[in-house]
Parts: sequence; C-alpha cells; structure tokens
Amino acid sequence: MRNPRRLNQTSRVHWRCSRLLIFGVISSLCTVARAQQPSFTWGQLRDKFLRTNPTLRAQAQSIESSRADEITASLRPNPTLQNDTTSATLGIYQEFEIGGKRRARIEKAHLATAIAQTDYEDIRRTLVFNLRQAFVAALLAQSDLDFARENLANYQKVVDLNQLRLKQGDIARADFLKVQLQMLQFQTDFDDATLALKTAKATVRSLVGPSNLPNEFDIDGDLRVTPLEKSLAELQQLALSNRPDLKSAETGREKAAADLRVAKAMRWPDPTIGTSFLHTGNEIGGPNWFQPFYPKGSVSNAVGVGIASIAIPIFNRNQGEVARTTSEQLRADLLAQAAHNQVFQDVEAAFASFESSRARVMLYEQTYLNLAKESLDIQDFSFRKGAASILDFLDAERTYRVTQLAYRQQLADYLTNLAQLEEAVGTPLIP
Repeated sequence: MRNPRRLNQTSRVHWRCSRLLIFGVISSLCTVARAQQPSFTWGQLRDKFLRTNPTLRAQAQSIESSRADEITASLRPNPTLQNDTTSATLGIYQEFEIGGKRRARIEKAHLATAIAQTDYEDIRRTLVFNLRQAFVAALLAQSDLDFARENLANYQKVVDLNQLRLKQGDIARADFLKVQLQMLQFQTDFDDATLALKTAKATVRSLVGPSNLPNEFDIDGDLRVTPLEKSLAELQQLALSNRPDLKSAETGREKAAADLRVAKAMRWPDPTIGTSFLHTGNEIGGPNWFQPFYPKGSVSNAVGVGIASIAIPIFNRNQGEVARTTSEQLRADLLAQAAHNQVFQDVEAAFASFESSRARVMLYEQTYLNLAKESLDIQDFSFRKGAASILDFLDAERTYRVTQLAYRQQLADYLTNLAQLEEAVGTPLIP
C-alpha cells in the first residue's frame, strides 16, 4: 500500500512543476505577442512626428505667408488712367516711389521670412524634446517591466525551493511565510511597471498622432550610456551657432533696423508723373444732359507731360513712425542680448545636469551594482546552508531590487539630460 504522505508530497511537486510550466507558457505567449506587434525606433517615431504634427504644419504656413508678403513688398504702384468726357481729356499717371522705399520694404519682408523660418526651427526643437522625454519614459518603463518579470520568475523559484525545505524541516514555517510574503512586492512591481509602460506608450501615441501609430506597439531601444566628449565651452559655441531662438532674436535686430529705414523713407512724398491729351471745341445743340465725347465745332488739341501731383512735407514727415521704430530698434537690441545670455545659461544648466547624471551612472556601474549582486549571492548561499537568517536574505533581496531600479532610473535621467543638452545647444550631439 502506498504512503499517503508520499503521495501528497508527489502531488504538491507536480503542482509546483505545473505552476512553473504555466508561468513559462504565459511568458512565452507574451513574448510571441510582443514580437508580432510593430516596433518603432526613436528615429522612426521622430520622422512620423515631424511629418504630421499640426503645430509644426501651422508654423510652416507662417513661412509661406511671409513669402507672400515678400511678393507684396516688391510690387510697384499701378498706373492710373483718367478720362473726362466733357473736355475729352485722356491721361495716364504713374506714382514713383523715392527715398529707397521699395528696397527697404523688400528687405524688411525678407527678414520677416527669415524670422518665421527660425521660429519654426525653435518650435521644432521644443516639440522634439517633448517627444524624446516620452520615448525615454517608455524605455524606462519597458526596462522596469522586463526586470520585474525576471524578478517574479526568479523569486517564484526561491519560494518553491523554500517550500520544499519547509517540507523537509530545514526552515521554520515563520521564515517561509516571510519569504512568501515578499512575493507581493515583486507582483506589485510587475503591475506598476505594466501600468507605467501603457501610460508612456499612450503619451508617445498622443504626441505622434493616434492615426500614425497602432493601438498596440513596442518601443525599440535600450537604456544605455552614449559617450559625449565635449567641453562646456565647445557646447556654448555650438549653441551660439545653432540655437534658432537666438537666430530669430538676431534677425529681429536686423528687421528693426529695416523698419526704421522704411519709416525714414516714408518721410519723402512720392510724386505722380503722367501724360494727358486734351481735346476741346464748341458744343453742339441739344439737351443739357447730352455731352458728346468729341464735341464738334472749332477744336483745339494739346498733349502734356509732367508732375501731376506731389505732397509738400510741411506738417507730416512721419515723425511718429520714425520715433516708434527707433524705440523698437533699441528694444530688439536688448532682446538679442537677453537671448544671448539665456543661451549661455541654458547650456550651462543642462551641462551640469548631464554631468551629474553621467557621474551617478558610472558610480552604479563601477561600484554599487556589483556590490548589491555580490551581497545577494552571499546571503542566498548562506541562507540555503543555514548560516544566515531569513531577514538577512530578504534585506539583501530588497537592496538588490532597489539598486537595480535606481540604476535604471539614473540611465533614464542620463538620456533625458542628454536630450535637454541637445535642446539647449540646438543641434544633435550624438549620431
């Protein structure tokens, strides 16, 4: 007759094996499902974003509007045709712009287009950084989820092993319950990481555009350190050459000077020059309301060429507009100086944050990751041999978990600060 206790133990062993098998099957199915989902790299998401973002498209239309203003600025006044049927007068008159009005107006419109273009680049710089932040957050959530899934599987093995030890009388039930209760933390980590990944993907999808990404997709990328060997002075010089908001401010200074030249040119009135033909004669009989175009009778013809009209600039010499544009020119100079100072401040602050995050990542990689892993291995081995308490083992397990999560957060901070530095400089720093 079979031993009931042995049968019970055999059944429990079979149940534990089945549970591990089920967990493995579920993990495999999740892996297959993820493999079937479309995956997007940072470059692919950025390109989709730049092609379809409505804010960028609206700013692009501002550039087209400025180019249309350039066409308007280059147009000359239309000639005027005048006719008087009473005296049979026919004349063509043309207004001529003097004082460099047209040239100054064209220059002003051209500079406005240049500002619209750099404003577009500045908006693009900010929006790309926002997308980059969301992408890094998704990378962090994906890394945390992979780590939580691995921890859950590994710790399940620890629980199963200690359950066998409990049956064999190697550990007390109180110690086993402490091991089993720790499983809640790993399950919570898995749930939190799953939620964080879904939230991060939703943010990415909303930025890129719901119509441009499927409901289910994966992020293709890694949390890793990319070396950057540039000094603060080099980065500041790059920023002075590439920051679009600084270019807009500097071009705004030139446009303010062009506005002043237009205002000064408008002090000079434009003459109207033309030619006319005059045909006169005696009126024929008939009702008073009837006036023929060419009166009959004794006629006299005359042709004249000369200045038809010109204003005399006695009172209005455009003084108010000259004063306003003079003030605007000073204002533009001050704004350009402020933008220059802001560029230096942004680069310095971003570089300090980047240096700090890089130092922290190196600290984890060179010291604390190895220490946490070694401490866990020692406590795990000692606990299995009965040389360490359950509290020591669980403390080492928690320390290893916290260290790994903190390291991943530091990697995400490093990538975010690198993106912030690129935004401050105004150009990509890593290919």
